[in-house]
Amino acid sequence: MKLSARQQKQVLDSFLFRQVEPESLEAFLEELEVTFYPKGSLIYTVHVFQRSIGILLSGTASVRKGERLVLNQLHPGDCFGVAAVFGETECYVTTVEAKSDVKLVYLSAEQLERLFYQNPQIAVNYIRFLSGRIQFLNRKIDSFTAPNAQANLSLYLLEQMGEDGRVTVAGGYSGLARQLGMGRASLYRCLEELESAGVISRQEREILVHKPELLANKSCK
Repeated sequence: MKLSARQQKQVLDSFLFRQVEPESLEAFLEELEVTFYPKGSLIYTVHVFQRSIGILLSGTASVRKGERLVLNQLHPGDCFGVAAVFGETECYVTTVEAKSDVKLVYLSAEQLERLFYQNPQIAVNYIRFLSGRIQFLNRKIDSFTAPNAQANLSLYLLEQMGEDGRVTVAGGYSGLARQLGMGRASLYRCLEELESAGVISRQEREILVHKPELLANKSCK
């Protein structure tokens, strides 16, 4: 099924096409098709994947390592598979699972290579995104070796917050405690300390970071 006008706009809003004139991509957008995955299906596994970037159009998906370690939650507009597009490995490093019915679009390696030649800005955007992922993974490694609960939480908030400083706690605070490998009491104590210092504020399933520079200091202790 071809993309609707709304779905085409979702693709154009991807990091790949920042500072790119939409008119130059009209023919490319007409090539794309919607792929559907029902809830519970595996989109990518270690041995079954495509050399493509997947962009979610609707639904949610989880990215996990092994059976239990959840690395990320994907929502409409998010993408996966970026690092594997031009790699030579026969294995994919994580599992992507549909947590609800999912519609997405794939951008193949061949299509991307053609776009890079046609518009170098797209190649720059791709390289910039990969650089950000490397920094993200370095922070993730740091979080596994963080010397205390406060540093672990601070690293998590820094890597998950959006440009507006918001962090969505999708699985609730109990789920966050499990993800960070700490007890709920320790998590709540750390959150209260950050809130008392004015670094963050909390709502039911959302944390707003007010002073990320102070989080960075705490993550290095």
